[in-house]
Amino acid sequence: MQSDKGERLLKAHQVDDPLSSMLVIDKNQLYKQSDAVLFIATKLGFPFSMAKVLYLIPKGLRDRFYDWVGRNRYRFFGKQTQCRLLTEKQKQHFL
Repeated sequence: MQSDKGERLLKAHQVDDPLSSMLVIDKNQLYKQSDAVLFIATKLGFPFSMAKVLYLIPKGLRDRFYDWVGRNRYRFFGKQTQCRLLTEKQKQHFL
């Protein structure tokens, strides 16, 4: 998001606050909030791809759940004092 390419993509998709949600852009299609999570899950293969069934839940309800998990993420997953460093291969997947 901080690269030139990232800034161009955010502008092209009219994203004002890129840090407020998870964002995925694939084939010029923007996915955010629960859609981004489900898009990634379906690309990960079995068993994560089984999350496709969650598309049956209305987007508004899925996004409310996404926001609730986001507000409570430290309670669920804990808080780290340091960031994980990505390998060179992993860095290729991020802007």
